[in-house]
Amino acid sequence: MKIIRGPFRKQVVSDVVRDGLGVELFSDDQVVAEVFRCDADHSLIITTFENDVPLVAIEELVTVARDRLQAFEDGTALPVNVSPTA
Repeated sequence: MKIIRGPFRKQVVSDVVRDGLGVELFSDDQVVAEVFRCDADHSLIITTFENDVPLVAIEELVTVARDRLQAFEDGTALPVNVSPTA
């Protein structure tokens, strides 16, 4: 894995093939992480593309994604909390 140090920029993207919206995190013009909102199955997924990304960059990416992606296409709210498992 490659450790990514930034600087970072973010971009909102639409993906008709995967049926959703995403917020991509870039470093040196390369996408290093993404939060993707899939409208087909109501999932919200983070992918780091085999990169080690600093936690603060991921936290900021998630904050931007929650703000910019808002509800699923059918109006259902994004998930808020995940219940801890034993």
